[in-house]
Amino acid sequence: MGADEENLSSSLVNFTKGEEQPKGCRDVWAGLLFYAQAIAIGVFCFWLGVPALTKTIDNSDQPGSSTSGYNVDMEGLMYVVMSTAACAFFVSSMSLFVMSCCPKILIELSLLLSLVVSLGVCIYSFIYSSVLGGVLGAIIFALSLCYACAVWRRIPFAAANLNTGLTALKKNFFIFIMAFIFVGITFAYTFMWMTATLGIFDANGVVDTETGDVTADSSVWLYFFFLLLALFWSEQVFQNTMHAITAGTVSTWWFVPDEASCCCSKAIMSSTVRATTGSFGSICFGSLLVAIIQTLRALVESLRGNDDVEGCAAFLLCLVSCILRCIEGMLEYFNKYAYIYVGMYGYSYLEAGKNVMRLFKSKGWTVIVNDDLISNVLALFNLVIGCLTGFFGLLMYETYPQWFESFPDQTSAQMAAFGVVESSVNTVIVCFAEGPAEFEQNHPELSEDMREGWRKVYPEECGF
Repeated sequence: MGADEENLSSSLVNFTKGEEQPKGCRDVWAGLLFYAQAIAIGVFCFWLGVPALTKTIDNSDQPGSSTSGYNVDMEGLMYVVMSTAACAFFVSSMSLFVMSCCPKILIELSLLLSLVVSLGVCIYSFIYSSVLGGVLGAIIFALSLCYACAVWRRIPFAAANLNTGLTALKKNFFIFIMAFIFVGITFAYTFMWMTATLGIFDANGVVDTETGDVTADSSVWLYFFFLLLALFWSEQVFQNTMHAITAGTVSTWWFVPDEASCCCSKAIMSSTVRATTGSFGSICFGSLLVAIIQTLRALVESLRGNDDVEGCAAFLLCLVSCILRCIEGMLEYFNKYAYIYVGMYGYSYLEAGKNVMRLFKSKGWTVIVNDDLISNVLALFNLVIGCLTGFFGLLMYETYPQWFESFPDQTSAQMAAFGVVESSVNTVIVCFAEGPAEFEQNHPELSEDMREGWRKVYPEECGF
């Protein structure tokens, strides 16, 4: 037993860098299972969903129907979709430029904004005689102030990290186009899933497409589970595939900049091929674990919304929901770094997660990777861009109100762009742990900024 512990300790200390894996498919079973569910959803969409959707539309045109007279200007709706998406894309692109110009100021601003908001809630509650709200606001403000004071010294390194990640992305700008392509794929799959769900429910008598009545029996929960699992799994797969593509591209820029220094670089293409072929099964494996937890939590939340659930049962459901949320958070945290190694080297899912955590442990970085300063900046920009896009939509509504009988949500546009930024920043952390020397050689100015920030924030962990 002592020898095993010694070997494990030695492996942790000696592990310094991942290795390129031989070409081949890993976690094949998960990839095949994902394709099977996608094909099944497609078959149900056209076999059952399209006829049910057609019947629903025909019934809505009948006099006396609850949906009769409801018409959506599809041409106008298309204009709204395209224009607001273009607005979100333009503002997201401009925000990347702003972030690269003053990352340190933006990180400081995001911290100060959280303090202002919590203080504002506290004051507002006391003004309107809400003592409980005021006390909670004061507690949140105190906690936010303590957090800001604790992490303020980490801002220089976080700013250098953000600037490095953005520089890598600007050199490979087509990766943002890839992100929007995946958003389109997600929208297409979601529409197909909704149509298939309508068809399955109609064929099994769960939903009557003529009256809209829902049959509530035990079989409904079985339908809900598998359909929600398919939806959550697919969304996770599309999101994590983009994460792995970004990781592969940024790591190539880090170690072999000649292959990742143009808009549509070789690194983007090779990373895309790897993520959608050999490593696709690994992506599906980790995504399935998160999707199962999300599905269970959705069902628990649905049960909690039932008026008949109260007392001890309500408390137990709340407890289960909290536990599932914690498990989901831990899995997503594990996946965030596991998929970086999947995208960089082509490891299997479990091996990738194990190796990247070994890397951090060998460097003594188990606390460092918990920093969340950059996500605050991304959340701030998400809020700003959402408001600007909403304002643009409001202007269009004042001009063409008939287009807005069904208004689309365009938050996915900026979320896709900032998801790429977050993936890039996390990859930079991993690459900085693996290859500071290569970074110094290939990108000396950026390397000096990160080293200087590192010396100020983590002097004990600093090895240079």
